[in-house]
Amino acid sequence: MAAAVPFNESHRLQKLKTLGILDTPAEAHFDAITKLAASLLQTPIALLNFIDDAREWCKSAWGIEPQPTKREESLCAQALLTNDILVISDATADDEFRNHPQVVGERNVVFYVGAVLKASDGTALGTLCVIAHEPRNLSESEKTTLISLAEHAVLHLEKRQASEELLEMRRRLEAAEQHQQEFLAMLAHELRAPLAPIQTGIAIVDRPEATDAERAWARGLVRRYVEQMGHIVDDLLSTSLATTGVMQLNIEPVSVKDLIENALELTNAAIVDRGHTISTSVDATLYAFADRTQSSIVIANMLENAAIYTPTNGRIHLKVEGADSSVFIRVTDNGVGIAQEEIDAIFLLFKQGKRPLARSIGGMGLGLTLARKLAELHGGTLVAQSEGVGRGSEFTLRLRRASPQDIPPTGRVEVAASTMPMSILIAEDNHDTADALALYLQLSGNTARVAYNAAEALAIAKEWRPEVVLSDIGLPDMDGYALIRAMRSLDCLANTTFVAITGYASDSDKIAAIEAGFDAHMTKPVDATSLEEFLRRARASNEPEH
Repeated sequence: MAAAVPFNESHRLQKLKTLGILDTPAEAHFDAITKLAASLLQTPIALLNFIDDAREWCKSAWGIEPQPTKREESLCAQALLTNDILVISDATADDEFRNHPQVVGERNVVFYVGAVLKASDGTALGTLCVIAHEPRNLSESEKTTLISLAEHAVLHLEKRQASEELLEMRRRLEAAEQHQQEFLAMLAHELRAPLAPIQTGIAIVDRPEATDAERAWARGLVRRYVEQMGHIVDDLLSTSLATTGVMQLNIEPVSVKDLIENALELTNAAIVDRGHTISTSVDATLYAFADRTQSSIVIANMLENAAIYTPTNGRIHLKVEGADSSVFIRVTDNGVGIAQEEIDAIFLLFKQGKRPLARSIGGMGLGLTLARKLAELHGGTLVAQSEGVGRGSEFTLRLRRASPQDIPPTGRVEVAASTMPMSILIAEDNHDTADALALYLQLSGNTARVAYNAAEALAIAKEWRPEVVLSDIGLPDMDGYALIRAMRSLDCLANTTFVAITGYASDSDKIAAIEAGFDAHMTKPVDATSLEEFLRRARASNEPEH
């Protein structure tokens, strides 16, 4: 006899699994329900049964020893199909059930009533049933009583599940809060640590007895640690953009060899400083669909992670393999390895593997979080594996494979930078930032003027007609977008180059800047040397040919 199944069987079985009731020990609460059902309906037997894909499993039994029954031999499985209640007053006189295994077999069922146990969403899970060995009728009050007891059993089950889920959620929130507190403490350390050498370096520069060589050394010291703080801020911003899905990528066919070379250049110092030996195996013919900048960052994070977690004089191997539709970039090391329970956690925000309190090696632990998110935004994956603590690790980045034929031809021509001085207007409400940038540009031979609000900038521009306008976006009286639109409407500024210099760094912010009329977008803190080089090249490209 094949067992009939409800139309929503897959959902029903999943619901039953989620409740976690099957194959659990007896419980006093459910035993009290079956005892009360037998007493109120005056039957010798009452059962609380759940029906899975193959059997009738008894959670509680009154008046009989609980035992599993094949689903196709279960009256409760038949009751399940009603999604309400099945009443058999006299099975021996019922053409449908007189030859049923539970009627003619050892259980000797004559009178049967099964009220379906329905979850809050209406899913049928099993039955609360009563059984007698002689025929009898069921009153409406008895029917109502049995249905109420069935509802009570499910309500208890779902409340328990909700309570367990709440406890698990609370545990995860507490763990997340702990990880976040650890992360914030680490962030405070990482931001505070560079301030000491920066302050000392500035103090050395200010000492009249310092030699030129000592001042040059101190300036280099300050520059290095300012760059370190910039990297920390960049990591925080990039991770935020990637995890929220705001970051937009320029995905195109790129040479994997170029990506590897870029990543090696970014991480060379970390590898050399720790005395590691790195070997590579790269097929120069392989291409992948990737954002040239962001995918290099992913690979660099993989390499830096290997450098950090491998003791000095370790070995790192980078290997690239091609498959039909994928490129696999693997970074293997002989470092500290990863415990199995930590493999998934190392990619979580605010969570790192165990590290010493001595944080001279630095790092915010955002690298792998950012790397995995960027890999996923590429339509790829980043996974880790390790044979355990002390046995090294392997990280594998998968990208979609491309071919050299996918690369469109380019007619890019390099333009030599102009050496002529420029007139530059700086619109920035932070006085120190504006004045420092103006001084730097003036030291290079340019003429620079400063406006601390948009109205002042617009007035200066109309009278002075600068060749370049550098504008913040968050000005106090008018945002930078509106300012540049106003300036673009002036015929006297038709040949002016407009550059947004702002802390708003998402791709949507860059698009908004270009749409407002800016020629370029640069993110704070901008490197003054790079900015000046960009402006000179922009100036050269705008100069008429002779």
